[in-house]
This record gives sequence, C-alpha cells and structure tokens, in this order.
Amino acid sequence: MEQRTDDKSSGEEHWRDVRRNNLLDAAGRIFARQGYDSASVDDIAFEAGIGKATVYRYFSSKEALFEAVFAQTLDDLEVRLDSALLREGNFRERLTYLVAEIVPTVRTHLSTIRDLNEGENSKRRIFRRRRGAIAQRLITVIEEAQRRGEARIYDADMAARLLIGMAWIGVGADYLSDIEVTRDVVDMALNGIAQGRPVPEGRVTRLEPGRRGRKGRAPS
Repeated sequence: MEQRTDDKSSGEEHWRDVRRNNLLDAAGRIFARQGYDSASVDDIAFEAGIGKATVYRYFSSKEALFEAVFAQTLDDLEVRLDSALLREGNFRERLTYLVAEIVPTVRTHLSTIRDLNEGENSKRRIFRRRRGAIAQRLITVIEEAQRRGEARIYDADMAARLLIGMAWIGVGADYLSDIEVTRDVVDMALNGIAQGRPVPEGRVTRLEPGRRGRKGRAPS
C-alpha cells in the first residue's frame, strides 16, 4: 500500500513537471513574440492550452513566470556554451563556436531582453547576474589564446563584455542571419575596421586582477 502511494506521488510529480515545462515553453514563445510588457497571462494560458487559473497554480505572477522563463533560457545557453568549449580549434574557430550560441539566443529573446533595460529591477538583476557566467566562457577562450600567442594582451573581461555587446547590437540588423552576425562579430573582434593600422597608444592594456572598468549601457 505504501509502495503504491509512493508511485502515485512520483507520477503526479512527474506530470506536474511536464505541465510546468510546457507552460514555460509557451510563455517563452509569447514573451519572445510580444515582449514582456505586451504579453498577458491570458495570452500565455491560451498558447499553453490551459486555463488562466492553472497558470497561477504554478506561478504567482507574470513577473515570476518571466523570471523562470528567462532563467531557463540562460541555463540552456550555458549548457550549450560548455559543450562549445569542449570543441577543439584555433582562436577564431573557438570564439566562433561560442558567439554562434549567444547570437540566436539574443535574437530569439530580443524583445524580452530589451525590456530588461526598462522594466523592473528584478529582471535587470537576472541578466546582470547571469551575464558574468556567459562572459566567463568567452574569457576562458580569450585567455587561452593569449597564452598561446594567438591574441594580443588585452583585458579579457572587457573583451568578453564587448563581444556580448556586439552580439546584442548585431541582431538588431534583422537583414542579417545568425550566421552572418556571428561572422561579423568575430571578424570585428579579431580584425577591427581599419586593418593594419596601429592600435592607439594606451589602448593595449590589461587591468589588474579584480579591477573593473566602467559599466556599459548595452546590455544593462
């Protein structure tokens, strides 16, 4: 009897997880299409094929649902970045593997991510907190390239932030595919615009450990 009760409880928990994941998928599609401000719980419930009351059984508010969707999106991105880090190649190739994972995520969730600059502080904090983990994967590849002499000595943390910023801005050019944006971001990072011109004095720098530069505006 006790075993049957445990099996029933386990089954209910499984289906609750399935319904929750389906709800997160539906909410992700709505947020991506409409943005945070325009999306409604009614829209999300309709997309998920459930009643509005069921949404509130899993999440207390639209904001709580958004935070869960965005956290899941970043979880998935970090898993893909870790897989990309395992791939071998030269500096350009390894950098391309990482940027190629970042670009479609930013594009798919662009309208939602842009809301992070304007919406509640909680949404901005999510991305700020997780951006460091994303940047760390880029820093790993940059510092490895510096040790091998494939990259000039430049603050790796700043370089990673600039790469994320270029991906953020690049997907705004909706006439470019993800592959083209990735190509241009990596090419700009490695070659710049005026190829062959010397780097201005004072720009080739490396910050002391623990020192941070000024925060940029995009992404916030």
